[in-house]
Amino acid sequence: MYISDSHYGSLGNNGDDWEILQGRYALCLLFEYVATLGMINIAYVNPGGVRPDYSDLWGTDDLPFLSRYDGLMCLQLTPLGAYCLGWQNDYTPPPLEVRAVFRVLPNLEIAATGEPLTPADTIVLDVYAQKISDAVWRLETAKLLSAIEEGQSITQLQEFLQARSGHELPETVNQFLADIEARGNSLRDRSQARLIECTDAALALLIANDTRTKKLCFLGGEKHLVVPSESETKFRNAVKKLGYSIALSG
Repeated sequence: MYISDSHYGSLGNNGDDWEILQGRYALCLLFEYVATLGMINIAYVNPGGVRPDYSDLWGTDDLPFLSRYDGLMCLQLTPLGAYCLGWQNDYTPPPLEVRAVFRVLPNLEIAATGEPLTPADTIVLDVYAQKISDAVWRLETAKLLSAIEEGQSITQLQEFLQARSGHELPETVNQFLADIEARGNSLRDRSQARLIECTDAALALLIANDTRTKKLCFLGGEKHLVVPSESETKFRNAVKKLGYSIALSG
């Protein structure tokens, strides 16, 4: 790391230089990441002449500022930031701002009609809906189910659509979203499991109902047992007590 010249303008020859560099990195982190996550509010001014701590460094005579982040003057911790730091036990997101920037149509299309959409609005629409033209998105089953798999909320989508349309959603849209939410929550990933094949259905039924193993497995067909990963060790030990062992698949 150096300014202008790799020999004369080298940074890191002493501790003070390194602290100057690390300080700019901290300002960048606050400006680009912490603030954009909504954890702090910031006050920013033109960076020229705000932080002259670098003026003694070689090659900086013509630099009005060392970093554009020099203009970060003040910060204020938000309720979200306080919650993330553990200073508050609970966090309630603020209500969505009502701005009529698009219309939600009964045919499941979302058409931008008002002021230009913000990048944030566009990102939300792209997560939940399929873009079909420059200003129109459509709510589609596959896209919504993918959003649910990624942890997104249909309830939050409904609140967003209502806030950005300024009206109650059409009944067809509400019914469609309710059906998608029900479908999306109909199946649950309960972690991995091991499939054990028995020589016959009678043995599978015996193990599935024995007092030592029935809490550790369940039937997965006529002669197969399903053993959750967290129960595998206990299941193997219990099976041995029944007089059996589990051979490696070959």
